[in-house]
This record gives sequence, C-alpha cells and structure tokens, in this order.
Amino acid sequence: MNDQKINWVTYLKVIGILAVILGHIASPLSTFIFSWHMPLFFIVSGFFMDLDVSFEVFFIKNFKRLMVPYFIFSMVGLLVEILKRYVLHREALNLWDELQGIFIGMDMASLVHTYAFVLWFLPTLFFARVMLYTINRYITNLWLRCIVISLIFKTSFYINVPFALDNAFNALLFVFIGNLYFRLYQDEKILYFLPILLLGIYVIVGFPLLDMATKHYSSVFLNILWAVSLIYTMIITLKQFHLSTQLLTLWGATQ
Repeated sequence: MNDQKINWVTYLKVIGILAVILGHIASPLSTFIFSWHMPLFFIVSGFFMDLDVSFEVFFIKNFKRLMVPYFIFSMVGLLVEILKRYVLHREALNLWDELQGIFIGMDMASLVHTYAFVLWFLPTLFFARVMLYTINRYITNLWLRCIVISLIFKTSFYINVPFALDNAFNALLFVFIGNLYFRLYQDEKILYFLPILLLGIYVIVGFPLLDMATKHYSSVFLNILWAVSLIYTMIITLKQFHLSTQLLTLWGATQ
C-alpha cells in the first residue's frame, strides 16, 4: 500500500499547495482556505506512515525529511532578515533570542520576527508523527488509542512548551485521522454522510475560523467536523474522476 501510486492523493496535495498560495496572497478566499488547509496537510501526512519499521528507522527518516530542511531554511530565513534590516537601517535582531526560537521554541510565536515563521509546521509535523508512531506501538486497542489522542489534543490548548510540542499535540489528531482513514476506511460508504454534514454546518453557522499556527479554533468541535468533512468530500470527488497524473506531468514539464 505504501509503495502504490495513488493518483487522488497526488491531486489532493496539489489542492493543498494551491490553497497555501491563495491563502497567503490576501485573496477573498483566505479565511475559507485557512479553515481547512492545514488540517489537509496533516491528514495527508498520515496516509503513508510506515508504522512497522523500528523506532530508530522511523525517527531518522522523518528527521531527515522534516527537521533538516527546517533547520537549514530557518537559518536562511534568519540571515535574510538580518541582511534586510542592515540594508534598510532598521533595528537589529537579538540574535540569541532568534536562535533560541529556531532551536528551542520552534513555534510561530518564537519564529515570528524572521522569515522562518513560515516553517512552524515542520517541527510540528515531525513530533506529531513521532507521537503517533509511539502511541500505535504501545496502545494496541483502537478505542483506547482514540481516547488518548483526543486527550492529548485537548491538552494542547492549555500548554505552551518548547519544540512546538503543544502544536504537535494539536496536529496529532489530524495526522491520526489521516492514518486511520487510509488504513481502514477508504471504501467505507458509511462515511458518505460527511458531505451532507459539511453542507449542514455551512448552512447553519457558515465556515468556522481556524488558525492552527496559534491554535485558534472558533469552535473546536465544529472546526474538526468542518475540516474533516470538507477534506473527505474532496477525496470522494477526486476518486470519482479517476484522474491520471499525466496532466500534472505535462504541466510540470512546461514550467
């Protein structure tokens, strides 16, 4: 399953990438996009998690893919900000504080003074994946696993700890949902009620506001239902079209 090329996942990633671009150019769709685009990335990241390898293999692989780019580009972002402030004769950064933010804080609040702030999701995703791996290894009962992850998610709103762990606690639920769906429920038609639920939420309350970087949920319960229902609606829609990746390959070749 992990090595199988699944076209609808590729298109789902494309939607996520386009959503990030549109969400950060002050488009009229930004508020709507923020209500689901980060849950989408965290859910998709749970699809292909290999939970059967050893902890060492899992940790090293994810560290290389997520934390190494985070450290490299955070330092690049810091250097660019330092250079910009020097050229524009602006107040210099407190270098020690910014390095602590990159290597210890790792969250949006710690990175906000430099261009590294856009990378907050990398350590968040890394630690969320490590936590999910550990939970799956030591808690075999699915219902108990759901309870533990739900409690961890709830705890995320009451703590602010280093290494973006509180953000990781928050993202863990969505990574778990993606992993659970991909392993167990891809063909379960019982989930077809989610598009109806999505429409109901929109008709009654509109779309709930969400900013996962700051853990701001306008309504935690509705935010989760809204994001999961919308993402699942995207999935079943993409599956219906039986899309080929040839279009993406041709488009990429022209860029």
